[in-house]
Amino acid sequence: MNVESLLNKIKIFAELVIESGFKRDVTDYRQSIGQAQNQNLVFMKGLSENIKSNLIYFENNSLNGELKSVLRENEPFTSLNTLTELEELDSDKEIDGPQYFQKFNSILNRLQKAIQTNESELNTVKTTFDKYVSEDDEYDSDEEQAVMSLIFKDLKSTGSLKEFSKVLHRWNRTLLIYHTLLKQESPKEISLVEIQNGSIDVIFNIDFDVAIDLTELIKTGLKVYGAYLMYKSKTAKEIIASYMGNKKLIATEKGREKLMLDNIKESIKQLALEQHKENLKSDSPPLKAGATKKADEIAKVITDHIVKGNEVKLLTPPEPEEEDEPDISTELRTETSIVRERWKKLEQKEQQLLLDKYTIKDEDENDSE
Repeated sequence: MNVESLLNKIKIFAELVIESGFKRDVTDYRQSIGQAQNQNLVFMKGLSENIKSNLIYFENNSLNGELKSVLRENEPFTSLNTLTELEELDSDKEIDGPQYFQKFNSILNRLQKAIQTNESELNTVKTTFDKYVSEDDEYDSDEEQAVMSLIFKDLKSTGSLKEFSKVLHRWNRTLLIYHTLLKQESPKEISLVEIQNGSIDVIFNIDFDVAIDLTELIKTGLKVYGAYLMYKSKTAKEIIASYMGNKKLIATEKGREKLMLDNIKESIKQLALEQHKENLKSDSPPLKAGATKKADEIAKVITDHIVKGNEVKLLTPPEPEEEDEPDISTELRTETSIVRERWKKLEQKEQQLLLDKYTIKDEDENDSE
């Protein structure tokens, strides 16, 4: 496994489980329910709800898959089936306080021990591999390369060598086009670092400045996509229900829905053009010719990628300007998790509508060649 990728997975565990306070909270919860006055259903169920919310958040951040690819001596704590156990416990309408305490305490005990075991192994791995990554890398030179990762989760893209080769060719072309949209000099050939199994994880090197802009581009697409998913899963239904069958108002709402759907790709295209315009002010400006067509092709590929539930990661982000600010790779992961959570709430026919609209067909690729 690529070192940057491995360390990134450990970093995700540290952020979500340790720095967030989840590990501390689980320990505190065990201590709290050990006191007789806290062994009542209302208090203990409140703690259970907090744990379930965190476990769902971990699921939306693909933490289980990240841990499985790193841990060798122990199973991830996310594999304990804790969420299901808590849901079953909380759904029991006849259980009393003492019975609830016995089961809840047992669940917390297993969870606490598993987290501690995972943390211990991951710290050992991190200590070993940290020495292979320079702490002095500033990544501020045009010559510097950033390490990025394309993560493919949809089976259609990765189910056969033929389809996967098409997707890789499409991304190779898109990254080269995006480079020319932002920079005057010809891009270096995108160098493939590694392909990891599981959900297919393609790790590659790319110009650092281009990587930063690409991350911002994908973040924007995810934000707009997330807004559309929120609208479709909840807001639109509530608004249309309030119209009480008024056909003109419902038609207006349908028009807004179409505009929001179109805006997923359009927002990416417009930001790519803004980035191009900004780079025209640099000492080595990119060529103006064909910018709109390039931005459109880039937007198509990125939209196809995120609508299918795939991901992009920046494995070597720059340090944030403010100490308490998240780095842009964390921001990207957060937007991805929001989209994943909202996608689950869509009806299947609405999910298919998105895929039908934005999945790139063979004829689309032929037109762009």
